[in-house]
Amino acid sequence: MTMPRTLSLALLSHTNVGKTTLARTLLRKDVGEVLDQAHVTDEAHPHPFLETRAGDRLVLWDTPGFGDSTRLLREMEAAEAPLEWAQAGTYDRDRDRARYSSYQAVRCVVEEADVVLYLVNAAESPSDAGYVAPEMQILTWVDKPVLVLLNQTGPVSEAPASDDLERWRAHLARWPVVKKVVGLDAFTRCWVEEGLLLEEVRDVLDGERRELTETFLDAWRQDRRETFRAAMDTLAGELLRAARDEEALVEGAWGNDKAEAMQALARRMEEGATAVLDRLIALHGLDGRAAIDLRTALTDFDTSAEKLAPKRWGVIGGATTGLLGGLGADIASGGLSFGAGMVLGALTGGFGAMGVARAYNTLKGDGGARVAWSSGVLTRTAEYLLLRYLSVAHFGRGRGAWKEREAPAFWKRSVAQAVGSRSVYFEGAWKEARKASADLPGQRDGLVAMLMGCSREVLSGFYPEAGHLIG
Repeated sequence: MTMPRTLSLALLSHTNVGKTTLARTLLRKDVGEVLDQAHVTDEAHPHPFLETRAGDRLVLWDTPGFGDSTRLLREMEAAEAPLEWAQAGTYDRDRDRARYSSYQAVRCVVEEADVVLYLVNAAESPSDAGYVAPEMQILTWVDKPVLVLLNQTGPVSEAPASDDLERWRAHLARWPVVKKVVGLDAFTRCWVEEGLLLEEVRDVLDGERRELTETFLDAWRQDRRETFRAAMDTLAGELLRAARDEEALVEGAWGNDKAEAMQALARRMEEGATAVLDRLIALHGLDGRAAIDLRTALTDFDTSAEKLAPKRWGVIGGATTGLLGGLGADIASGGLSFGAGMVLGALTGGFGAMGVARAYNTLKGDGGARVAWSSGVLTRTAEYLLLRYLSVAHFGRGRGAWKEREAPAFWKRSVAQAVGSRSVYFEGAWKEARKASADLPGQRDGLVAMLMGCSREVLSGFYPEAGHLIG
């Protein structure tokens, strides 16, 4: 019987660069303690990262940060056998926490690590990071492959940290122990970047260790692709529900009007979209609830003549991140192009503008008049939910509990393009959905496939080197 094998990655850096924060993001759980001060972590702690069906384990070590690297290097240089001396030394944690932490980090790397993941702060100029040179000299003695991770790269951008990467690559080129410099921000990394990191780990190893890393990559791919499909299935379920949703129009003195019917539809859309985001958050190992304002508050609009009251423009303008804040404007104006510059300029919450498309359909049948969402609104809702998926997929647990963020403009463009190129197919999906009170055979799978195609196209555009990792 083959015994289970273990491969170890050691997170290492100068103190207070973000090792524990990144560990929380990669592990999808809270580990260690995160404070904005030096030497919060003073002992090395192993955490299971991945496990195969055969019982092989990939372990992530959260190590103490280096403190006074220059003094540490001097002391090791003075020893006949620097690494053995560092492993044998004993130091008082309370009296000299920096020194104690530094030696604990060295011991962990020497005794446990197969690959070192060394973090640097992207916001810091390499020439100003004087601690890097002595720490690289120490890691050269250790002689384990080092992958340098650029952390704290800032908000998601269209060209993430490219200049920072080049600066750090040039600065670290003198140390052969550094095999690669890659970007991996604990706050804004996307899950596909984790796969790229594991591929880098595989590529710096040889023989059995390389083969073992490939098994972890297989396990990672299977897990993340299952999560990806589950996320798209969650979106598809809500979109099909919304496509079938309708509200009867009751005539008479005690009946309801279009505004009341749309309020009822909007409430259900709000509940459904919130439930979708809560599910996405849970799927991605995050804490928190969907903090979205999806309320239409149609009482704030003058709909008696199906036009938007000028005094309410400010109300709509405030709905910058909500799903139905934008729809409220369409409903209130009857979906017409009235005041297009004012109305459409206010819809900055990720939906884009409907133009002259109507927000609802008035349906006639044996059961009387009914109101339902228009195909244009449903397609816009698909865009909105895909943008929220991207937000969740890029939200690192190290940031803390989930918080809603406005989607970057290039995300909106990319999603709109991906959905727009499939608009005919989405239109067909909504029409088919309205034909039955429940999902027809294959209907949900077909919509899941379309949503996966949109997401795959968008993510591959953002991370062209990771296209093969996206299921």
